[in-house]
Amino acid sequence: MSYLKGLGVGKRLGLSFFLVALLIALAVGVGQWGLGRQADISARTAHLEQLEDDIQTFAYHVADATSWQGLVVADAGAYGGAAAVAPDSYNRTGLMDTKKALFATLDGTHTQYMTAAERQKFDQLRPAWEDFFTWDDKIVELLREDTRQARVEAMDNINEGPAADAWALGVKISTELKDSIAGRLAALEKEAAQVEQTSSRVLYGALAGALALAAVLSVAVTRSLVHPLSAVVTGLGRLARGDLTVRLGLQRRDELGRLGDALDATAVSLRTTVTALVDHSDTLAASSVHLSQVSEQIAVSAEEVGAQSAVVAAAAEDVSRNVEVVAAGGEEMGSAIREISHSTSEAAGVAIEAVTVAETTNAIMTQLENSSAEIGDVVKTITAIAGQTNLLALNATIEAARAGEAGKGFAVVAGEVKDLAQETAKATEDIAQRVKAIQADTTSAMEAISRISEITGRINDHQAAIAAAVEEQTATTGEMNRNVADAASSSTEIAANIAGVAQAAAVTTEGVEQSRRAAAELADMSTSLRELVNRFTV
Repeated sequence: MSYLKGLGVGKRLGLSFFLVALLIALAVGVGQWGLGRQADISARTAHLEQLEDDIQTFAYHVADATSWQGLVVADAGAYGGAAAVAPDSYNRTGLMDTKKALFATLDGTHTQYMTAAERQKFDQLRPAWEDFFTWDDKIVELLREDTRQARVEAMDNINEGPAADAWALGVKISTELKDSIAGRLAALEKEAAQVEQTSSRVLYGALAGALALAAVLSVAVTRSLVHPLSAVVTGLGRLARGDLTVRLGLQRRDELGRLGDALDATAVSLRTTVTALVDHSDTLAASSVHLSQVSEQIAVSAEEVGAQSAVVAAAAEDVSRNVEVVAAGGEEMGSAIREISHSTSEAAGVAIEAVTVAETTNAIMTQLENSSAEIGDVVKTITAIAGQTNLLALNATIEAARAGEAGKGFAVVAGEVKDLAQETAKATEDIAQRVKAIQADTTSAMEAISRISEITGRINDHQAAIAAAVEEQTATTGEMNRNVADAASSSTEIAANIAGVAQAAAVTTEGVEQSRRAAAELADMSTSLRELVNRFTV
C-alpha cells in the first residue's frame, strides 16, 4: 500500500476504479463467453432435437408402414387378395400414403446436423426401404393370386423374408441414429452444464474478487486519504485558533502532501510575520517612550527659553529705563551748561552736579554693559537650546520614519518643531547682533561720560575756559543724546525679538503637546498591536 502514497489522489482513485472495473469487465467477459457457449449449445441442441424429430418421424412412418402392410394381408384373408390390394382399398391406400411420407421424411431430414458416421448410417435407410417396398410389390402380386399358398408366402416374406430384413435394417439404423442423437444431446446437456458451471464459477469468482479488491482498495485509499486529511483539518483548526507552532510533516508526494507542506509553510510564514510584529510592537513602544522623553526634553527646553525670554525682556525694560535716565541726565546736563553760560557763579555747582550725573550715567552705562553681556549669555543659551531642539526634532523625525505609516503624523509635528527651532536660532542670532550693537553703543556712551567727567573737572579747575567747555559739552551732550536714542531703539528691538522668542517658545510648547499626543497614540497602537499578536502561539 506504500505504493499508493506515491500516487496522486486522482491517479490513486483512477487505479482503484480501473482494477475493479477490470475484474468486472472480466466477469462480464466470462458471462458473455458463457452466454455465447450456451447460445451455441442451445442452437446445436435445437438442431439435434430437429434431427431427432426427423428420425422419430421416420421411425413412426416405419411402424406405420408395417402396420398398414399387416392390415393389407389381413384384408386379403378376409376379403380376398384382389380386394385387399385394390387401389381404392383403405389399408392399401394408407400404406401407399405412408410410403410417400416415409421417403418425404428421408428427403427432408436435416442431414447437415449429422456426424459423418450418422450420415453413413442414414444413407443406408433409403436403399433398405426401397428394397422393402420392392418386396412389398412382390407381396402384392402374391396376394392377388388369392390363394392360401400365396398368402402364406407373402406372410413369410413379411415376417422372415427379405421384406422383414429390410424392415429390420431400417429399424436398426433408425434406432442407432436415435441413440447417437440422444447421446449427442446428453453430451450437449453435460457440456451446457459444464459451461454454466465454469462461467458461473469464473463469474462469481471475478465478482467476488472485484468486491474483495474494491473493499481492500477502498480501505487502503480511504486510509491514505482520511489520515492526512484529518491531520490537515486538525492543523487548520490549530492555525485558526492562533497556534503557529503547528507542523504536519506529512512527507507525501501527492496533493495531500503538497497541501500539508503548504500549511506548514503558511504556519512558518505567519509565525515569522507575527514574530516580526512582536519585535516591531516592542520597537514602537520603545520609540513612543523615547518620543515622550524627547517631547519632555523639548518642553523643558521651551519652558527654559520662555523663562530666559522673560529675563531678557526684563533686562530690556531695565535698559530702556536706564536709557531714559541717561536721556534725562543729558537734558539736565544741557540745562546746566546753559545756566553756566548765563551764570558763572553757579558753574562750580553745575560742574559738581554734572560730575555726579556723569558718575550716575557711568554706573548706568556699566549696568547697561553688564545687562548686554547677560543678554548675550541668554542669547547663547537660547541658541544652544534651539540647536538641541533642532537635534531632538531630527531624532524624532528619524524615529517617526522608523515607525513607518503610524509615524507619519508625528513626523509632520517633528518637522514643525525643527522649523521652529531653526526660526528660534535665527531670531537669537539677530538678538545677538543687536546686543553687540548695544554693547558698542554702551561703550561709546561710557567713553562720552568719561569725557564729560574730564570736562567737568576742567570746569572746576579752569573757570576761564567755561565758554569753550560749554560748547564742547553741548556737542558732547548732543552726541550722548544720539547714542541714548540709539540705545533706546536697540532696547526696543531687543524687546520685540524677545517677544518673538517667547512666541516661538509657545509654539514649541504647543508642538511638544502634539508630540506628546502622538507619542500617546503610538503607545496605544503598540499596546493594541501587542494584544493582537499575543493571540498567536509562536
